[in-house]
Amino acid sequence: MKKLFTTLLAASLMLVGTQAFAQLSAGVGYINANEKSTYTGSDGTKTTTTAPLNGFYLGGQYDMPIPAVSGLGANAGVYANFLFGSKHYDGILGFGAGTNKITDITVNLPINATFGFDISGDTNVFAYAGPIFQFGLANKSTYTPDSNSSSSTTNDNYAGDNPNRNRFNLLIGGGIGAQVAGIRIVLGVDQSLLNYTTASKTVASRFQLKLGAGYAF
Repeated sequence: MKKLFTTLLAASLMLVGTQAFAQLSAGVGYINANEKSTYTGSDGTKTTTTAPLNGFYLGGQYDMPIPAVSGLGANAGVYANFLFGSKHYDGILGFGAGTNKITDITVNLPINATFGFDISGDTNVFAYAGPIFQFGLANKSTYTPDSNSSSSTTNDNYAGDNPNRNRFNLLIGGGIGAQVAGIRIVLGVDQSLLNYTTASKTVASRFQLKLGAGYAF
């Protein structure tokens, strides 16, 4: 009984210590992304195009240290990404020359392993890496031909029985950051691991760079 009590007490103290240093934070930042799409024609010819996307993210996360290893931790978060892009094409997927505008909104659930160390009492630097589970809320594209006699074509890429895109994706992310008196600055990169587009014999992948700031409560 004494051994059991000692074990429970030690576990309780560890949990208290973990909760004491756990942090809830909120953040917002800038995203610069490039989406590469490859279309395979009926003759097997592949055409690759790259569309630039820019926007922002906002959300929050919960950081928790792992007491067994100094500096090691984990976090999980919920973030919304808002991306917008515009690119001119000489001709794409049967359309004539024109401009394609994209709006993309997703919910992202990152789960990261982290490692950091203190520089001073209220300043530390850290690195993180882990998977990001992504769910698409909206993805719309509007193609406007250069010819004034032709009207714009708007596609809701999640709609219909045969949507142009998958709502779900898996990304891998990582980055570095610093925290001073609760204020965080983070620089990170993400790469999609699954293809976004499934229809029209087109597949797409995305790489994005993120720069953000946040506050840990």
